[in-house]
Amino acid sequence: MREVFVNGLGIVNAQFIDNIFEEVSVLTENITKAKSPSLKEIISPAMSRRMASGVKMGIYTAKKALDEAEIDTLDAIITGTALGCLVDSEKFLTNIIQNNEEFLTPTAFIQSTHNTVGSQIALHLNCNAYNFTYTNGFNSFENALLDGFLQIKSEESSNILIGGIDEIGERTYQLQQFIGEIKSETNQGKRYSEGAHFFAISDKKSTTSYAKIIDVSIQNEYDEEDLFSEILKFIQLNDINLSEIDAIISGIDDLQLIDEINSSITIFTYKDFIGEFGTSSAFGLTLGCEILKNQTFPKEFLANENQPDKLRNVLLVNGYKGRDLSLTLLQSI
Repeated sequence: MREVFVNGLGIVNAQFIDNIFEEVSVLTENITKAKSPSLKEIISPAMSRRMASGVKMGIYTAKKALDEAEIDTLDAIITGTALGCLVDSEKFLTNIIQNNEEFLTPTAFIQSTHNTVGSQIALHLNCNAYNFTYTNGFNSFENALLDGFLQIKSEESSNILIGGIDEIGERTYQLQQFIGEIKSETNQGKRYSEGAHFFAISDKKSTTSYAKIIDVSIQNEYDEEDLFSEILKFIQLNDINLSEIDAIISGIDDLQLIDEINSSITIFTYKDFIGEFGTSSAFGLTLGCEILKNQTFPKEFLANENQPDKLRNVLLVNGYKGRDLSLTLLQSI
């Protein structure tokens, strides 16, 4: 079976555009918008004005990943999104209410569907290949990643664009604050944000390669008390012992409370810096790729005092309230 390499990255979130080694600070706002990249060389001003932030972020990061990987022809575009294009969804639903369900224009509906970003990227690239969007909660990005990973491993495809994207919807986020999901003055929820992260993966190693993807696993539900055993089971299936894991990049709160992990393995966390959203775990893959390629890391992400001499095997862990567990194993090249 073929190997799977990450050969290009594109990143936009509340903290970074392209470069994760810039100065970083903890988010202080309960809801933080992503930074705005320069789009004038990618999208015309007329088109940009008609696009919501999610579509613009998606096109920008997709092009960045493909340009870095020097890929001209794609076999697939696969995206993951937890909540889709919220801005246009809210606009469409508001129009339904205000117009008593009559005389609705189709534009907002067309742009509100969850596969809008993947479709717009394909139109921008003039790509008619396999195009699929996964919507599965906090596992949406990992579903997309697993699809692309299996296509390359099984020799169905050679070059695939994988991405995760979610945007802020004002009304939706207000409701999530009301139920305590998002932090506010009256609750202890999480600080939320938005972002887009795209990856060019291939069956061929190149001069731009970051890391090799060894395996991807997802579960809809898991017992938080059994998290350690789930991690052990996953790495052992890939013939790797816990002692061979050099670092864990965690999107789960309090992973460092597991003594067997915290005592010997470097733990990185990132959601205090980029915020929570349905596909924020895609930044975990970005961070893993960057530290494996560069063999260095922003120290702000360290969650314990362990610092490895060399990074070879990195495990990505993400989950949310006992649901949507994902485990991804990366290896240096």
